[in-house]
Amino acid sequence: MTLNLSAADEARHLPGTDQLWGESWYHDFAASDGSYGGYLRLGLYPNQEVAWYWVHLVRAGQPLVVVRDHQVPAPPMPRDPAAEPTVRVESPRVRGTWEPIEPLWKYRITTDGTGVVLANPADAFRGERGPEVPVRLDLTWQGVAPAFAYKETTRFEQSAWVEGEVVIGDERIEVAHCPGQRDHSWGVRDWWIFAWQWCSGRLDDGTWWHSARSIVPKIDIFQTGYLVRPDMKLEPVEMVVADYELDADQLPVRGALTVGDLEMTWTAQLHAPVLLVSPEEKRSRFPRALCRFETADGRQGHGWLELNLPEGVPHLKS
Repeated sequence: MTLNLSAADEARHLPGTDQLWGESWYHDFAASDGSYGGYLRLGLYPNQEVAWYWVHLVRAGQPLVVVRDHQVPAPPMPRDPAAEPTVRVESPRVRGTWEPIEPLWKYRITTDGTGVVLANPADAFRGERGPEVPVRLDLTWQGVAPAFAYKETTRFEQSAWVEGEVVIGDERIEVAHCPGQRDHSWGVRDWWIFAWQWCSGRLDDGTWWHSARSIVPKIDIFQTGYLVRPDMKLEPVEMVVADYELDADQLPVRGALTVGDLEMTWTAQLHAPVLLVSPEEKRSRFPRALCRFETADGRQGHGWLELNLPEGVPHLKS
């Protein structure tokens, strides 16, 4: 059953009792020419009294920069979440404000934190050790089409233009008319039980896409997504076909993706992975990459692709 979205869904939701009940906001951006990009995620685990905060920034020819803290104190639940939708969090490593400006259309994030520079992105799986650098950003996502509500779970996605600035040390990056994506999800979310692939991006003819599907052998748990045509019409899709190749560190290399009637090949260009560890010490590799996408008729573009690969759990290429 499809979620009936309202402005209140930009705000926090009353948590369930499961330890893994969480609420998250995810936002990304990928320059049209692939020269820079990044993603941010705030994940609240109220029953564990912590929040996960991620900022991953990539630039062509430059090392990955990561601000990640999985021990941010979870903010208290407002008495009236719909009246107080802005979420503010702070730890010794990062401080952030996540604020809906125009419900279901416009969203702003500000962050100040301490990042780690990783010359080899796969070092994110091995402790994230590297030189530190200050990071500051102020970014706004403006939707290009209505938010897309999932049928399978409590979650919505939206393609967007991104504007603002990112500062890494003494380098300032102006983010202007940059394609991006955002989502908001709430419910029990167990990263360690099955594998999936998620993707979003924009082609140079003005086509946007979003897709997500399970990548479990012989079992189709879910597949969903949408296309936004150049006329800005959003079209849900029910078929997503994913193929991918991984390197020795389980980082994506190349593959093919079909979203409805849109068929593309992709090549990973800039990597930004995460290692996910459960309260019981279960592990999942979560490789993410800014990728270049191409169609057989010559269209091309960029976007983000992720794989969730829990240890000991089969996926299509295991």
